[in-house]
Amino acid sequence: MKTSEATVHVGDGVVVVRREGSSGSAVANILGSEDKSGIRFIYLDRLVHKPFESELGGYSVSGAISTIISTTVPSPALSDAQA
Repeated sequence: MKTSEATVHVGDGVVVVRREGSSGSAVANILGSEDKSGIRFIYLDRLVHKPFESELGGYSVSGAISTIISTTVPSPALSDAQA
């Protein structure tokens, strides 16, 4: 699998993916999200990754019909200690 150079912006209800070297952006609506075992999964309404990609802009990507992006979630104990 391959990592692509891109920026991923997760906004309020939408994800925007902008690939390096491309003038266009891929935009997808967020269907939902959940946290499991320290990983946040964000479910999108369409594919924004290519079949050979496993990482995009620092997020892990998967899915055959629509993209699921995932990333680690900071531990609340660590966040409290830094505050």
